[in-house]
Amino acid sequence: MMVIIKYIIILFCIFGLLSNVSSSSSSSSQSSNDNNGNLSPIQDYDLEFLSKHLTTKTPYWILTKNGDSNSQGDSSSSSSSSSSNNNSDNSSNQPPEQCKLISIDFLARHGSRMPVLSSIEKLKEMTTSISEYKEQVNQGFKWIFNYSVPYPSDIAGNLILQGQYEHYNISKRLLKKYPQFFEPMKYKPQSYSITSTAISRTGISASAFSYGLLQGTGSLGVNDFQPVFIETASLDQDILLRFFATCDQYVDQLKNGTLINKNEQTKWNQMVFPNISNQISERLGLSDIWLPTSNVISDIFEACAYEISINNISDHWCSLLSKQNILDWEYSQDLSNYWIKSYGHKINYEIASPLLNDILSGFDTYINNNNNNNNNNNNNSSSSSSNSDGNNSNSNSGSTSTSSNDNSGSTNHNNNNNNNNKVEPTSILRFGHAETIIPFISLLGLYKDEEKLFANSSTEQIENRKFRTSVVSPYASNIAMFLFDCGNVDGFKILVQHNELPVLVPGCDEIYCDYQQFKSIFKGIDNFKWNSFCNINNDGSSSNDSGNGNSNGDSHGKKSSYFLAIFVPITFLVGGTIGGLFTYFAYEKIIQFKNRNRLSQYGNDEFISSPKSKSLSFKSTKFDSRSPLIQ
Repeated sequence: MMVIIKYIIILFCIFGLLSNVSSSSSSSSQSSNDNNGNLSPIQDYDLEFLSKHLTTKTPYWILTKNGDSNSQGDSSSSSSSSSSNNNSDNSSNQPPEQCKLISIDFLARHGSRMPVLSSIEKLKEMTTSISEYKEQVNQGFKWIFNYSVPYPSDIAGNLILQGQYEHYNISKRLLKKYPQFFEPMKYKPQSYSITSTAISRTGISASAFSYGLLQGTGSLGVNDFQPVFIETASLDQDILLRFFATCDQYVDQLKNGTLINKNEQTKWNQMVFPNISNQISERLGLSDIWLPTSNVISDIFEACAYEISINNISDHWCSLLSKQNILDWEYSQDLSNYWIKSYGHKINYEIASPLLNDILSGFDTYINNNNNNNNNNNNNSSSSSSNSDGNNSNSNSGSTSTSSNDNSGSTNHNNNNNNNNKVEPTSILRFGHAETIIPFISLLGLYKDEEKLFANSSTEQIENRKFRTSVVSPYASNIAMFLFDCGNVDGFKILVQHNELPVLVPGCDEIYCDYQQFKSIFKGIDNFKWNSFCNINNDGSSSNDSGNGNSNGDSHGKKSSYFLAIFVPITFLVGGTIGGLFTYFAYEKIIQFKNRNRLSQYGNDEFISSPKSKSLSFKSTKFDSRSPLIQ
């Protein structure tokens, strides 16, 4: 009996141990889920995956090939990392030893933000169609009927604190990577050109970035704050950072939809959204009762994206979506951005040409000033050994040459020489939007697939595509160009980084690309003339469909059109009036001449022609100064 009891006790212990292991495993799993934002059973992904597939609403992250905390979290994107970045054999990505960084041009999108007003209004209407099914909805989703949009309309579109930190941290990492470049540079507007669009979230992003870069280097207050000047252009004239809104030709084609449209996205949605609709309905317990429309599905995805990017919440709207749902929606958004802002049509990214031209013009100005300075120093050295007067002459000549190169391009690329004739480094910082970044990256040829993306593209092409807006343009995405002086032998080199990682620009032999080679790749931007390409004539056509021509000629042609439209009708009116007056006075002159002859014949009598007779009758009259017969 004791043996039986002993075995029973042992069995209970074993069972208890197994229960504890199971409970521990379950608790661990639950803890993991808690760390991932309380993901529901249908959410077959982790929070990291979700936060990196939200297209243009993705919080900033750094794409790497290694499986660290910044990794993509899925194999498809990791392979996309290596193929799209296409790094060279220089694994350290360090510049050649003889190269010195002399200028930086940094372009960034604003950081994480609140939804814009139109999105807030859509989110408010999202639950209207489901409100009558409160009793039928599964218990786990009853929260939907108490949901209210947590985003105040009065701060719609504003940068949030996370967005400020995104840019602050980027600037700190940049400062840490290139301390020799930034530390000697005392801030002044001539050496730091900072521009943003006239939208608050880009301006505040510029402020956050500048604060991190220059923190503690100023003289204001107890913390040595350094104020900076941020330049903006008016919304309707900003062709560098808002070309997507100021190019009339592009805006017109986007509005009429004949060329630039979302047709491929619409086709894709028609293919995949019905299945997503059925799945969401089933999860809510409303099968055969209620199906969300395509618009409601899009709003659910958007609500999920904002909850993750702003509050890191995953157990509300995101809990209705599976991993495949997320990937299908991501491709839907990619198709839209591809055909409206990127490789779908050449005009989408050609309009970014003035921006690239301005960047290269700034580098050219710096190089020319640097070369002129070196020539002046050489001339000064040789002249001082022969003739001091000649030295002064050469120095003055060089100074004139240098000043003629200042202010080239639309941005102020003013590299003033100091008293030692040393050309100061320059840092150009620009802050725009996703509509700035995506076309510019496309103009550089980055993340370009061999075949265009379509709704009916193969599964393999979709899964392995390079163009992913979650990678290309998350919040605070950036493109930085670094100009290096590598001495007389190697000349100048340029390094391009996307989201803080080096990228090989198509056409370059290596990451540190020869500057002249880089310029030759994009020599076509010199032929892009904004006025002839973007201005629209009255018949709806551009001033010059080829986009070539002289900008001065374009301006002259536009003025001529205005002249013809306004002054020609006025000329006819004025000419007709003058002609009529001339005829009238000429007729009066003739009558006066005839009457004068008659007066000289008959004396000072007024003659009256009888209406019934051709004979003349006369009566005596007095003439005064008001008479038409007196000259």
